[in-house]
Amino acid sequence: MKLLIYKPVLILAAILIFSSCSKLTDVNNVEPVNQLSEDQAITTVSQAQSILYGAYGQVKTGLEVVAYNSGLTSLRGLTMVMGTSGSASISEFENNEVSAENFYVDVVYTKFYKIINNVNHIIEKAPLINTQDPRRNQIVGEARFLRALSHFYLLRLHGYFFDLNSKYGIVIKDKPIAGAISEPRATVQATYDFIMADLDYAIANCPSFTNTFYASSQAAKALKAKVLLYEKKYSEAAILAAEVIASGKFQLETTFLEIFTKKIINTKEVIFQTPYDDKNDRNNKAFIYRSSYLPSPYYINLLTGDNRKPWAIVGTVAAPRNNKFNNTVFNGQSLTADTEYFLRLDEIYLILAEAIARGNGPLTLTDAKNALNSIRNRSQMPNTTATTKAEVLEAIRIEKMLELGAENGEEWYDLVRYATEGNLTVSTYKPGVTGVTKYVLPLPYLTVNLSNNVVEQNPGY
Repeated sequence: MKLLIYKPVLILAAILIFSSCSKLTDVNNVEPVNQLSEDQAITTVSQAQSILYGAYGQVKTGLEVVAYNSGLTSLRGLTMVMGTSGSASISEFENNEVSAENFYVDVVYTKFYKIINNVNHIIEKAPLINTQDPRRNQIVGEARFLRALSHFYLLRLHGYFFDLNSKYGIVIKDKPIAGAISEPRATVQATYDFIMADLDYAIANCPSFTNTFYASSQAAKALKAKVLLYEKKYSEAAILAAEVIASGKFQLETTFLEIFTKKIINTKEVIFQTPYDDKNDRNNKAFIYRSSYLPSPYYINLLTGDNRKPWAIVGTVAAPRNNKFNNTVFNGQSLTADTEYFLRLDEIYLILAEAIARGNGPLTLTDAKNALNSIRNRSQMPNTTATTKAEVLEAIRIEKMLELGAENGEEWYDLVRYATEGNLTVSTYKPGVTGVTKYVLPLPYLTVNLSNNVVEQNPGY
């Protein structure tokens, strides 16, 4: 069965590869998690490794990245609604009417820049270590992957990522913050270029994949494929996505269920994730995804007749809950391990499908459908019946919701991207989104105010 599912995609991969509630904080005042000072040198590989571990730890520590960013973006999209434990600040995301003074806007924005600031110490200082140890450059590569990931998330949240000619990119941080000196936003294109430079370095220097918790050359390549899709470089995105699939480092799990029972234990499909403990981390993601952020009626209805529904949704019709971040089971034993998925192979298949459908490369809509059907067939769903380009693109968008829904809001960014390509109108699905100003979140109020308007706010806020 697996051979029948994967063989067409591996063939087209070869063709592609060959043919081508806290106080608002000013981001300028952030401190790295280990309080590394500007004048403190990193003189050994082991010191650099320690700071890198701190950066990985910063990704998982707190709720800003693993819960707030993911859940609130899903509220902006189609697969989640606010639960009974929600608040006025949370409802702003569901209604697509978010204030610049919103608590969550500030803490998520600040957290990503804290991660960036931490890895910038490594990126600036580790290359100066006098050593022949190849681990030095690998550490810098992993740091640049985390910097690229953080800038990409910030661009999607607060920048006009969908308009390559826009001046509304984000503030790029390429060195440790030495003081409260505000810097203006870069353009969208300059932001993409900066992200790509980091990813190219990471692809060349990160170690090959061995562990889902750490950046790898393959993870950097997968993220670059995704960024290229957003940058509308579809043929290039298809080539990289195909290379990740053909690398042999990852496999689709046999069933959809296994993704969410294995979590961090012997997973074959995950490319990059961060672990945390469902029981010991209070107010954790699993709890929030059962109370504050709930599966939406739209998402539940979309799953009707799909074999993934029992594994995605649990509870009663009156009180449905997200079953993806619920229980981890290994060898029949329930564990408290849980995760935030940043990159999985199923998404890479769907990136490949969309990139082929939109691109001008050597492959056809049939090849795009083969990639799409690899995901459908894994869940014992029939092949797509889409035939035209428009139908195939819409089938891919729907499939991504079925596969990744109620996780991290990917469907919201797809709405925006598809709208800017002329494939749909966002207000058809989200009536509160009346124009492009609602496609992005505001910058935090204090970030703009304390900069004396050096940092320009997004239009409409």
